[in-house]
Amino acid sequence: MVETKETPNIFAEIDSELPKEQLSKLFLETILEKSVDTSDPLYKHRFERTYKVNLDICGQIGYQIYEPNNYSYKYGEFLDDPDFTFIYKDIEFIRKRLQGDRSRMALARDSNNVLQVCRKETLFTAFTKAKVGNAQLYISRIPFFEEIVEDLGASQQTLPLREEPGTPIDTVKEGEIASLMKNMLVETGNMPKKLYQKNFQGWPMKINWEIDGNIAYQHFAEEGYEYEFGKHIEDADVSLKFPNPIHAKRFLSKIPGNWAARIVDKKLNIYYKNPVLSVIFKDRGASAIAITKFPFYQELNKLQIGPQIEDEEEDTRENYGHYIPVDLHIGDYENVPVPYKVLEHFINKASNIVLRTCPCRERYECKNHSIELGCIFMGDDTKNMALPPEQGYVATKEQALEHVRKAMAEGLVPLLGRNVAEAEGGHGVEDTGRFLSGCFCCECCCIAVKYAQYGGGAGMGMGGDNTGPLEGMKIKVDDNKCIGCGKCVEVCPFNLRILKDGKSSVDPERCVGCGRCLKVCPEGAISIDVQDPELIDNFIAKIESIVDVTDQNTKR
Repeated sequence: MVETKETPNIFAEIDSELPKEQLSKLFLETILEKSVDTSDPLYKHRFERTYKVNLDICGQIGYQIYEPNNYSYKYGEFLDDPDFTFIYKDIEFIRKRLQGDRSRMALARDSNNVLQVCRKETLFTAFTKAKVGNAQLYISRIPFFEEIVEDLGASQQTLPLREEPGTPIDTVKEGEIASLMKNMLVETGNMPKKLYQKNFQGWPMKINWEIDGNIAYQHFAEEGYEYEFGKHIEDADVSLKFPNPIHAKRFLSKIPGNWAARIVDKKLNIYYKNPVLSVIFKDRGASAIAITKFPFYQELNKLQIGPQIEDEEEDTRENYGHYIPVDLHIGDYENVPVPYKVLEHFINKASNIVLRTCPCRERYECKNHSIELGCIFMGDDTKNMALPPEQGYVATKEQALEHVRKAMAEGLVPLLGRNVAEAEGGHGVEDTGRFLSGCFCCECCCIAVKYAQYGGGAGMGMGGDNTGPLEGMKIKVDDNKCIGCGKCVEVCPFNLRILKDGKSSVDPERCVGCGRCLKVCPEGAISIDVQDPELIDNFIAKIESIVDVTDQNTKR
């Protein structure tokens, strides 16, 4: 683990009330002059090679050059061939950030492959009389929400952002929301008869709306549709509250937008993704995670990593996950690869199984593995996922096991565990302790791999910490057998293995124990040292202590 210095907030002395030009200039000066400490061990870890960065802060420009042992900068000029160009477009975003705003952010690519860092601004909050996880299942049955539903299951970096109008929406005329709401109420009821029967036969639905002081209700009854503007219905299944009339206008007018979901205090929130920072990459295939290595970006975003966002309860639920070695045979698992047996254990017990495409391979247009070999989700909470058919489906146990077999045959590394953010921040599904996530990671595309390659922890895919190898085992190298061929270096998904003095070597604090290196070593010099023969049983028991994938209805 690389230690880092504790540093004061470099932006603390900036007067956020300064006029736009002065604030932009001072913000840029602070980044160039105060954000970098080359004596920090983390600097040397992050900048093992040279990076050139251009900065545009609302028209104020400059550049930085990060070298392994040196840092330099200049005001008023751009470099001709930068690795990254950061363009801050919205001074009000910077102003609010300096004032302590901790709004959540989302990363996404536009159609030109430019990374857009977006501020998540609330479109609506859904209140349900039943468990919150059902909220997205309710709205997914109404065609008016189709664009939002498409974004519910998508990774924030998978699909390019939809093109939005060149002219921003910044005003709402008097009576405009009421007029748009009335049109929506009529249009919603005009869905084809077959679709209406499919969506509401045996499952009627009542929805209340509240937008900018205007209220309405809809009742999708089995015998037909009814609505009324200016009134709420009793015992509504879902109540939607829109706090921002600008975003409500966009939604009701069906103007293209980009959306994200998150569970906040047991309520489903849908956000509009408002681009506030553009980042142009020289390497168009590089991971968005790369921008997190730059000190100024980390400092500005520390504000959102505090204990909690305002008005949110502190989340004390436990996240836990590990990579499972691909070539481990031990004890009762001697004749069958451990990853298969572990996943089979949970698949056989699962009340519901969802298979989806791999958003990471989709984002990076993977040339080595199919996007169909994607994630697996298990447990009662997964029944509340609303994935478009092209992204995923509810699978049988046989389909799930075949999925695992195919992934293992291709050498993909399984990552299994509980990640609350995966459920609630990625899919907008409440994690009640019944949402188990599994990934099959490749060396070229997967987000946890990318994070490790750009200086983060290799276990970021589950819970935010470097999970390391399973407790009770470690990867070891027999120097007498190692011939220094470098094949293990080539296949390490995390770029952690190196040749040191002609021998294979890895930092034990960062190695996750995936086992890819074992399979390619021609001399058998790399092996797994099992210190606890019960490590797999312990791993399964740990997961089952925080995630229950079984059918809860049978326990009532």
